[in-house]
Amino acid sequence: MKHPRLSYVACCTLLAIGTSTVAVTPSHAYAAPQAAEATAATFEINLPAQATSSALLQLAEQTNSQIIFAPDLARNKSSDALQGNFSVAQALTQLLDGTGLSFEQQDQRTFVITSASSSRMQDNFRAQLGNAEGEKGSNVERIQVVGSNIRGARAAGNLPVTILDSEAIENTGAATGDELLRSIPQVGDISFNNERVIGGVNDARGDVASINLRGIGTGNTLTLLNGRRLVLHPGTQTENFVPVTTVNSNTLPVAGLRRLEVLRDGAAAIYGTDAVAGVINYVLKDDIESTNFRVNYGASDGTSFDQLTASGSTGVSFNDDKSHLTLSLAYYTRDELPASERDYSASEDRRFHPDVPAEFQGDTQLDNRSLTSPWGIFDTSSYGRIHLRPDSMGACEVHDFGDGVCADSGSLPRDMRYDRAVVDESMTSAVDRVNLYSHFTHSFSDDLEFFAEALYYEATSKRRREQNHNLSAQRFTISADAAYNPFGEDIKLRNLRPVDFGGRRIEVEDTSYRLLAGLRGYLDMWDWESAVLYSRADTLDTAYNRIRTSALQAAINNSDPSQAYNPFIGGNPEHVNYGPGARNPEAILAGIRTDVTRESKSELALWDFKISNPAITTWYAGDIGLAAGVEYRYEGYADDRDALLDGSQPFYDQVTGRLLSDSDVLGSSSTPDASGSRNVLSAYAELLVPLHDTVDMQVAVRHERFNDVGNVTKPKLALSWAPTDWVQLRAAYAEGFRAPNLPQVVEQGISRSNTRTDPILDQSYGIEERRGGNVNLQPEDSETLSYGFALAPIDGLLITVDWWDIEQDGVVGILNSQTHLLYDSLLRSQGSQNDAVIRDDDLEVIYVENQYNNLDIRTIKGIDTSINYRYDTDDFGRFSFTLNAAHLKEFVQEPDPISALVLAAQAEGNPAVPIDLPVYGAGDLLRMSGNPEWRGFAGIDWDYDNWGAGVRYNYVSDFLETSVGTSEGVNMVIPSWSTVDLYADYRFRDGALDGTRLRFGVRNIGDKEPPIADESFGYFSSVHSNRGRYIYGTWSWTF
Repeated sequence: MKHPRLSYVACCTLLAIGTSTVAVTPSHAYAAPQAAEATAATFEINLPAQATSSALLQLAEQTNSQIIFAPDLARNKSSDALQGNFSVAQALTQLLDGTGLSFEQQDQRTFVITSASSSRMQDNFRAQLGNAEGEKGSNVERIQVVGSNIRGARAAGNLPVTILDSEAIENTGAATGDELLRSIPQVGDISFNNERVIGGVNDARGDVASINLRGIGTGNTLTLLNGRRLVLHPGTQTENFVPVTTVNSNTLPVAGLRRLEVLRDGAAAIYGTDAVAGVINYVLKDDIESTNFRVNYGASDGTSFDQLTASGSTGVSFNDDKSHLTLSLAYYTRDELPASERDYSASEDRRFHPDVPAEFQGDTQLDNRSLTSPWGIFDTSSYGRIHLRPDSMGACEVHDFGDGVCADSGSLPRDMRYDRAVVDESMTSAVDRVNLYSHFTHSFSDDLEFFAEALYYEATSKRRREQNHNLSAQRFTISADAAYNPFGEDIKLRNLRPVDFGGRRIEVEDTSYRLLAGLRGYLDMWDWESAVLYSRADTLDTAYNRIRTSALQAAINNSDPSQAYNPFIGGNPEHVNYGPGARNPEAILAGIRTDVTRESKSELALWDFKISNPAITTWYAGDIGLAAGVEYRYEGYADDRDALLDGSQPFYDQVTGRLLSDSDVLGSSSTPDASGSRNVLSAYAELLVPLHDTVDMQVAVRHERFNDVGNVTKPKLALSWAPTDWVQLRAAYAEGFRAPNLPQVVEQGISRSNTRTDPILDQSYGIEERRGGNVNLQPEDSETLSYGFALAPIDGLLITVDWWDIEQDGVVGILNSQTHLLYDSLLRSQGSQNDAVIRDDDLEVIYVENQYNNLDIRTIKGIDTSINYRYDTDDFGRFSFTLNAAHLKEFVQEPDPISALVLAAQAEGNPAVPIDLPVYGAGDLLRMSGNPEWRGFAGIDWDYDNWGAGVRYNYVSDFLETSVGTSEGVNMVIPSWSTVDLYADYRFRDGALDGTRLRFGVRNIGDKEPPIADESFGYFSSVHSNRGRYIYGTWSWTF
């Protein structure tokens, strides 16, 4: 049983149609305590003559019943005095006499006030109210939707909110949090995903999926669980060249969601100044009275990939219905998807893939095979640069090592480059995951309730990767007396991938938990709530079968052949692009192997207290509502790298004694350990003021005090005008403030190696970049403007359009190392140089020095459109049509001074800065390696008696691949992508199978492959999916 406080209805008015429910008008009102058999009993009632809204409130209190009404229905209406013994229905009949209002009795204790001439939007709301909770015929309960902190007041109509109820979530066919977010057009590129591998041990990897509302960047969306913050995932990834953090959407079970709410607007003053792009609120099922078991199984057609979810939930009331406990458990497992099972990912040489546009067929920019292979490259004094090759390719020019291996002069030719994708490699990792959730409430009295929740998440992710190679910073000396050095002189190992060690195995263990307890209740007209929570997330990332660089050099330089490692054995002469040939003895390899770990954690502690009153006073236009609150939170972050990675055990060349790298792991850059914490104290206030019968205003302000970046105060203003009963206009202005995340502040001495094109030497090679955090970073400020309208021209039809404009100032970023190289080339053509680019005597780059800084203004604009239509028939059931489209119109980052100079020189055709080498992260970013202009879907759902079915069309527009372009600067187009999903289900409502539901569905029924791209695994995993045709079935049983 829910406590009376929970039935004190304070729900935003939802104009809900189909799978995307939009909160567009002010909220539903409130009522008070529940009681058994309210209509059968009579009560001593004593009500003076007063406003009808106040009379209804007092009647609810005096009769312990639940009365639900919209404040605008009772506005400017009054009721006569009422005294004597009455049932609730009798009292309502008399109180509403002459007001033009009536009531509907939902059950013995619940009454809904209605209007004899209600508006079309109100009719739509009442028709959809049950759907907001995803259960037909369920009792009306309190529905708290993002948009306002004022319980039961006219609120969220000034902000666009998308709501997916449990049925809409089920209809997407999503099995994971990642898949669910991708079904929402307003969610942008998901850079944290299970296919991203480019960052290696320095990236967040494992069972993690990011949240990026509006596509303006990970970290700009405030994510809540049941209205309160979620802890951040402890790992980071590089986005726009800086580390970003995110809530992991996979920590919450999709099957356990009551609904998902997306506030698609700046909400800093309402929920927190970091809600720049908006708010995503996950609402879990917390009042279950039945028991449910559910099994979902699906497989990717034509591959070995499949996944299984098994879940169960139950709830029970006890202590004379004063206490309620909800428990849920979900287990998820999936197999990996090998890269070899998709043609676009089976090779890194995509020059001649049939999907490559004709003008780029054969273009070497699409050949991503590696110059570093088992066919090593070495620098000698006598012969210059040499490389290994099979002797079957011709006579040996430099040296014959025997066993079919030769040395030739020069670097490795293109047709011998190493193809990592051909090796036994995982594209999508295998995962095992467990989610546990419990929710408990206990009613002490009609005015006070205790509530608590506990959440636990655990996942293990496994993937296989090719063996790594030495970085440019790890080019060490092979001594003249090394056992297998035939040249009689010291030589430098330039490039080598020792594949005879076998591939790497990566295992990531993610855990997190959340504990929350609080009290809530009401005092007169005041609704209050206070809670404390603590949450922590941990990640243990272990990479098995790595190579310790110092041990490798020592083994190569050993003068005893029985104990030495031979780097001149080459690869597989039958398949020169992949696979090992000869192998060094296992006893030698075992002494060089090592396992590398990274342990990270993040913490969140929070206490809050909030009060609200939908009617602190009444003036000429109606009731004025108020909410206020305070919040304290602590955020902690710690990243503990392996001693071989964090600089504790740097790598020195054992021949020259020179420090080469702070990392002693072959192929991995160094990152020092880092830790930091932050305390934030905030206070907010919100007013909802009716200005006219048809005009409402929301005003909010929030002040936050950070212990490290100072204080900030941010406002919000929203207006809503309903000139007719089927038209509503709305507009809102909000300011935001996002403090630099802790890694951006505390990380120092980070080393990263990336392949860059050096315009001075006119060649591409691995270049080390030394990045550092910046304690002088300033917070990012933002302004958000939105305006739009909602139309309900006929019954069941709702059309909404919202324009939005976000401007961010001081976005934390970094100058891309490629831009540094272009700037260096430009300056050298003018007789100077870029001091951030450090070169050796041969002008080869040793490293690039870089630091995080606040950039100039970023502007993002777009339009959201939705059309929802529900049509009920007598003979064929209900049809629901939904269209939801997000149009990204503008995405511009004003260039920093250096980028501006390079761009200007490219525009002038300066040969020192070739135009086919782009300036990343500055200028017009729309359609640049993501950020498509259009995302959307259209769907039809049908429900008739026991049957249900649906079809959905998904669309993502084209964009540009910035890493592939012509000499004139024309980039390769990544074409638009569309897929079609289908489902059908049947519900058993009687007999032995009563409560059973069967569903079968297909996602991407046309088996559309993602568009080919010059990316890891041949496609943009942040935008598209590799699942192909995915067939699934679901069995559930509720009793």
